[in-house]
Amino acid sequence: MPAPDAQPADRSAGSSAAGDGEALDPDRPSLTRSDERLLSYLADVGADYQAFVAGNTGLYDDHAESRLTALEDAGLVERVSGEAVYRITDVGREALREDCPRWSD
Repeated sequence: MPAPDAQPADRSAGSSAAGDGEALDPDRPSLTRSDERLLSYLADVGADYQAFVAGNTGLYDDHAESRLTALEDAGLVERVSGEAVYRITDVGREALREDCPRWSD
């Protein structure tokens, strides 16, 4: 029984932190491990073509494209040019730095 009690305590600690003035944005999309990989990669390299982002993060190109589009819609990455070159935004850096414990599997 102690293990199940520990999980809700951890969750309530996260929700109490949100209750201390840092409310979680209900409109913010749930971020995946793939999102974390993409954001981390772009934070490291600056900007890169979508195909290189996919290849260098180990993601399939179609999956990387869909996640980059979702991240762009959320304001976490932006296109640098019309040629699908992406870079992380300040909001994306903040999400990467602060929200990593919230990433889903």
